[in-house]
Amino acid sequence: MADRKEWKEQLLSKLLDQYEKSVTYVGENKVKQVFSVKPSDIFKGYNKDFLPPEQLFQEKEFERLIRQMESEGLIHVVPPNTGILRQICAVPERWEDYYGCLDRTEKNILKKRLEEVYHRFCQCDLLEAYGKEKLQTLKNSRARKLDEKKVEKEITEAEAIWNLVQFLKENQEKQRTTLEREMSEAVLHDSKQWEKIYRKKVCGILEHTGRYDEPLAELEEERERQTALLEEFYIYSNPAYIYLKGDARICLEDGRELRIYHDLPMSIPFETFQKAKSIQIRDAALMTVENLTSFHRLEREHIFYLFLSGYHTRTKQALLQRIARENPGLSWHHFGDLDPDGLAIAGHLIRKTGLPFQLCAMGVQELQRFQTYAKPLEAPDRAKAEAMIKQGSSYAGILRYMLEHNCKLEQEIISWQETRLESFL
Repeated sequence: MADRKEWKEQLLSKLLDQYEKSVTYVGENKVKQVFSVKPSDIFKGYNKDFLPPEQLFQEKEFERLIRQMESEGLIHVVPPNTGILRQICAVPERWEDYYGCLDRTEKNILKKRLEEVYHRFCQCDLLEAYGKEKLQTLKNSRARKLDEKKVEKEITEAEAIWNLVQFLKENQEKQRTTLEREMSEAVLHDSKQWEKIYRKKVCGILEHTGRYDEPLAELEEERERQTALLEEFYIYSNPAYIYLKGDARICLEDGRELRIYHDLPMSIPFETFQKAKSIQIRDAALMTVENLTSFHRLEREHIFYLFLSGYHTRTKQALLQRIARENPGLSWHHFGDLDPDGLAIAGHLIRKTGLPFQLCAMGVQELQRFQTYAKPLEAPDRAKAEAMIKQGSSYAGILRYMLEHNCKLEQEIISWQETRLESFL
């Protein structure tokens, strides 16, 4: 059963709701409006016959509350001075007291607070376009039609987005490796809020600035695009590790040395390479490998292997370019899935690094040799192959063969047989 406090809050809330949804609230009224509720809107069954004894007592309590509020000037009852309550009306001069009693913020004030946040967005290069778009939406909306709970939520989220973007900018300037959960805890004081609420929103805003089209150009899967985008700010979902095997020596600035061997694959934090004084590759060739299974399977004494993991990020791009600078004379090779996406990854690798990568075991010969393991192309495969051919891909011949014979291969079956293939180095 409701008590006096609940009745009072319900009554004032209903009167305020009517007021904020009215033309009076926005100053467009032609006649004076009266805002009122029926007693039964607050106390269900008011003035009904045959009420249980306990409800009769509650009804009297309700009437006493209404009379008390009337004596305080918060409301007035129509008609006045009658035993039965008929209509409970608002006193417009007391709207401010209604807000105070309910600890509720006026819609116009909420709208102004939200506008102030988005005006601040307009002062940030990464949030300017988003802020202007939001301000235009607010300009086109009437305050009386706003849902205060939704506006309060939007203000909270907008403030969080602002703080997250400021963190990203600072992190980028300092080139400080930070994990996503660390950022979430530092900014949102909750290690999971970033992933649950803000990752998709913030990445969407950043992507639409157009500043990051280059690193995202070949990426189609949403999660992969978000990951690549965040790496622009040195933010990682997990510590960034590079898988390597071959003959190499990494000399650190403090004098320590890491040795890598063909029979001893290693996973090294990317930060280690940032601290390295030199990276010496003692093999004649370097091969990037798209998938981890194939990386572990491949074994050639004169090749240094680096696990690429799909489209390479700026992190791996920088590493490859550094290796090229410090190891002139290396021959460069790439081995990936023999499908349109695998060929797109190869093209992306060459364009972004500027290195002379040659495809390894990724031609028509392998499609023919392993045709019993081939899979049919799916609709996205065909669309990508046709687009690449239209764009003048240097792999057009292989793509046409795939389209004509409706086939593609995953690289794992090729690497499994690599010791018998002349097409490998």
